[in-house]
Amino acid sequence: MGFEWIFFAKHLERGETILFAIHRHWIQLLKPALAVGFFGFLIPWTFYAIGFSTDVFFWGAVAWSALAYAVFLVKVFEWYANSILITSAGVLQIHWKGFFSNHASRVAYENVEGGEYEIKGFWSSLLRYGTFTVRLGSGNHFGLHGAQSPAHAEEKLMELQEAYLHDKNKKDVVGLKSLLSDLAVYHLKHKE
Repeated sequence: MGFEWIFFAKHLERGETILFAIHRHWIQLLKPALAVGFFGFLIPWTFYAIGFSTDVFFWGAVAWSALAYAVFLVKVFEWYANSILITSAGVLQIHWKGFFSNHASRVAYENVEGGEYEIKGFWSSLLRYGTFTVRLGSGNHFGLHGAQSPAHAEEKLMELQEAYLHDKNKKDVVGLKSLLSDLAVYHLKHKE
């Protein structure tokens, strides 16, 4: 999780750690990769190979290919950054809108009612990707379309939420015991 922590650190609170990240499936990058391959490489270099072999056309093709790959790199960042993070404090949904525009929504575990997933179609079933949704107690929900292994993500969310709530309940019990013992000691001292 080292790379994810570096990439998403600005969205985390102090002391918060990423326990699990839900990203979109790699198949979501296939269409932009094919477009870059065709328009950014195949077309300009085919023209160069079939007779437009001038220095000007060569450098134009180099610049065009570099621009196409830069656009693809932005698509890769967008693919990776649009995700749902399950952290030590709750669930965080991140929408990456560019290098200078991000949006994050945070939900505490106490407000999470559950998770659900939907896998539709032959390729989705074969490659195990679909829609992952986090249901909230308020009746709202948020999700990620094209999520990688949404069934595993739903299972992991429930497991981590249960562990968090169990630890919180243990801390609450210890705090309540401490409060009750302090009240008993105070009552015994002032009764005399």
